[in-house]
Parts: sequence; structure tokens; C-alpha cells
Amino acid sequence: MRKLLLFFCILFLTINSYSQSYLDIIRASSYYSNAVNTFNEGNYQSTLINLQLSEKSLQGKTNRDLEYLKIMANYHLSNFKEAYKLTKEYFEKGFAGRKVSFRNITSYGKTNGIDYEEQLTNMFVTFEEKSNDDQNISLGNTMQQIIAKIEKSKVSFTNYLSKATLTKVSEKIDYCLRETSNGVLKRIYENNYLNLTKQSASKKHSFYFTGTISGKAIATSKYKFEVSFAKLKPSLTQNEYTYGYKQSNVRYINGKVTLTKKAYQCYSLTAPERQSSYFSKQLISKFRDKNFTQKDYNEKTYTVIFSPQEVHFLKQGDNLNKLNRELKAKNLL
Repeated sequence: MRKLLLFFCILFLTINSYSQSYLDIIRASSYYSNAVNTFNEGNYQSTLINLQLSEKSLQGKTNRDLEYLKIMANYHLSNFKEAYKLTKEYFEKGFAGRKVSFRNITSYGKTNGIDYEEQLTNMFVTFEEKSNDDQNISLGNTMQQIIAKIEKSKVSFTNYLSKATLTKVSEKIDYCLRETSNGVLKRIYENNYLNLTKQSASKKHSFYFTGTISGKAIATSKYKFEVSFAKLKPSLTQNEYTYGYKQSNVRYINGKVTLTKKAYQCYSLTAPERQSSYFSKQLISKFRDKNFTQKDYNEKTYTVIFSPQEVHFLKQGDNLNKLNRELKAKNLL
């Protein structure tokens, strides 16, 4: 009996361990997929962040897909020394005993038809030469290097708006009509939608959203709103530069609900009548509280992470304050 209990206990722990390990690989694969997307967008800092999270989920393991993308992201960020070091490790250490494959995703290499070994071999001397140049950069150039890194990595306001804003949004109003059928008073439920479509606006970081509402008891009415966006206040520390954008305001311009029949609340046949002004105010309120952006873009924050060498540089003397002044002069702070 004791041996049987011990057997089931070991079996349970084995299954649980396998399940957890499998979920870790799924999580790592998801982070890698995010890294591929940000790499394709040119947001290489976000690529490195997602790859770090993927490595963490793999618990010390790695693979060619992850390492190649890490090398290329560092290269595009001008982290030539790091890119060269990672490339040497790629060829010298190999992946025996430390390889775990991603699941349920298509790798960057397969999507783009890239042979990692061939590509890295072709670029090896370039990595090596740029790495040697990088080691000889003076402290004065390091400041300019950090600024260039921020400027190169930064997602523009225009790019944010193109990804963030929805092209169509909608809200509805509910009410009941009353009709008599065979001597019996009945409620007729109505849902009428106001569908708005994005239009260009005169202001640089704003859009108009226009549309028409009509219904069984509502006369046709045109609505117009202006949705504005703004920059988040950027910040600078020894470790990172943070900035972002947000939806800042929804301004009602015109449109109103005009009832052509009596409309009531729907909870009973004795519910009170509603006036046109009630539905007009309801629609305006709904759209003022609405997100006109894709998920996670209503207030979007981006981060440029500094390399260990850059962090070390910013900790020395007055370098952080100097960088602060330089960024302010370029309207980056």
C-alpha cells in the first residue's frame, strides 16, 4: 500500500512538472512571437524586452530563432559589441544541451527564408569591425550615441496614430414603443445604433468621427465628434528613457436625437416616457467616455533601455544631467 501511494505521488509530481514545463514553452513562444512583430516594426528595444521575457520562461534554455533575433536587434540598435559577443557564442557554444524549440508559431527565419548560419557568417566580419570601433568610442561620443539610439528607436506620433486609432466606432440607445394588438397593450423593443467613421481633421493630432443615426421612432440625424491625442510626459533615468502617447479628449460638435414617436423605458408597461434630450445626452456621454483606439493604445508607453555600458557612463559625474539637457534641446524631454 505504501509503495502504491509513493508511485501515485511520483506520477502526480511528474505530470505536474511536465504541464508546467509545457506552459513555460508556450509562454516563451508567445513572447518570441511578440518580439518578431516588434522587430518587423523597427522597435528593436521592445524586441529585446520580449526576448528577455522569452528566455526567462525557457529557464536557461534557448534556441537559434531567439539568439539570431537578439543578435540582429542589438546590431540595429548599434550595440555592435554585444552583437559580436552573441555571434561568437552562437558559433562557439552551439546549442547542444541547451536547446528548446518554440511551439505553435512560425519563426522569423522561416517566414523570411533566412538561413541563420549563412547570414551570420556573411556578417561576422562586419560585426567584428564595428565591435572594435565601438570599443574605441570616446566618452564624448557615448553621449551622442545614446541620443542617436533614442532618436532611432523612438516611435513617432504619426506612427502611433496610424496603429492606435480605430476607423469605426459605435454606440446604441435602447427604448420601447407601445402598440395595441387585439386589445392588448404590448412593448416593442428597439435598438438604434450610431456608427461613426474616422475622418481627417484640421488639427495635426486629431480626427473627426462622423455618422448618422435613425430608427423606428428617431428622425435621421448626423453626428460629429473630434478626438484628440497628446504626448505623455517623457522621463529619463540612468537605466532607460520612457515616452508615449494617449487619447486626450473627445469633443462633441453636433448632432441630436429627435423622436418621431413616444418612447419609453422598457422595464414595464407603466415605465415613464423618455424625451429626445435624454437620448441625445446619453449618446454624447457614451462617446465622451469611449476609447477610439485599439486595445492597449489608449495610453501607450514606450521604453528605450540603455546597455550596461551606457548605464555605467550615465552614472559617472554629471553625465545624466548633461543628457537631460541635450534631450530637452531636441524636444525629447
